[in-house]
Amino acid sequence: MTTESTSDRPHGEILISRTFDAPRALVFAAWTDPVQLTQWWGPAGFTTPVCEVDVRPGGRMHIVMRDPSGADYPMIGVFREVVPSERIVFTWQALD
Repeated sequence: MTTESTSDRPHGEILISRTFDAPRALVFAAWTDPVQLTQWWGPAGFTTPVCEVDVRPGGRMHIVMRDPSGADYPMIGVFREVVPSERIVFTWQALD
């Protein structure tokens, strides 16, 4: 896993890098296919009743996590970079 000092990043930006022992295409699909995203997104016990992703630069995402008590946690984002099987860069904002 790559690490980077937060002082190396612009204010408000977080870089998360992770290495998976899986084919790149499989990992890319897990991040870009709404059916697969709903299977792993969020903490244990949560569901993902809304998962809309338009995976292209400028495309939007809208995801809602639901906790076991039924409370919803919506978020939105915009895809900034998409290089199939190599790189996905997106913004992320939790909604009230």
